[in-house]
Amino acid sequence: MNKNLAFEYFVSRLLEWYQEVIEDSKNNDFSTLKVLKLLFFASAVGTEKGQNNTLLDAPFNTFYAMPYGHVESDIYSIIRNNQLPNLKITNSSATFVNIINYPDGDLKNKIDFSIQKLKQENIKLITMSPFELVELSHTWYSWKFYITKARNKGAYSELIPNEIIKSEQKFFHL
Repeated sequence: MNKNLAFEYFVSRLLEWYQEVIEDSKNNDFSTLKVLKLLFFASAVGTEKGQNNTLLDAPFNTFYAMPYGHVESDIYSIIRNNQLPNLKITNSSATFVNIINYPDGDLKNKIDFSIQKLKQENIKLITMSPFELVELSHTWYSWKFYITKARNKGAYSELIPNEIIKSEQKFFHL
């Protein structure tokens, strides 16, 4: 499953979760910012130092500390360049434009497992606003350290080593 398809599957699972929690879920608030924050939390949840074969190892392995928190740069570029064939994400919502069948396999199982772990950590995470999720990501050591490193260089972003994210204390509640 390529990165685009893996991300589309991830968003489909977020939409299912949203529908479980919000009764009138015809509309959603899955802006680019919100899905990027949720992608970070789902990729990091349950990971530990030295662990391999996580979403942080592949396919979501390029997180940068940026002003609004952790951002998977490849996915951000894919969204900005409209390279998702089945999904449209705007500044206010996400909508599937094509129905697709996702293949079974290890990556699908990892995404399902991560969503389940995230729901166990905080079932209401899906209802948080994009800026609440930004605030939550700002409590993580990896963001604090690497955004400071970026700013000290006069930059707006800094690549975060995945081992740092795996080994740090994880927060899923404000």
